[in-house]
Amino acid sequence: MKSYTLYIHDGRYGAPALLVVELRDDERVRAFAVERLQQSVYYRAVEIWEGDRLVDKVEPEGGETPS
Repeated sequence: MKSYTLYIHDGRYGAPALLVVELRDDERVRAFAVERLQQSVYYRAVEIWEGDRLVDKVEPEGGETPS
């Protein structure tokens, strides 16, 4: 298992929410981030970090979120 830090960017707040998860690999954490992103229309992006390595930045398809 690997430890990943997710920064969830929410359009309602100035600072991203922090979530630490332990998952098998990069593929699984990307899927988890997509699921998390779909939980709110206000989520603008989820950054995935493993230590100081940026794994990915997941954004909504079409890039549309409420302002």
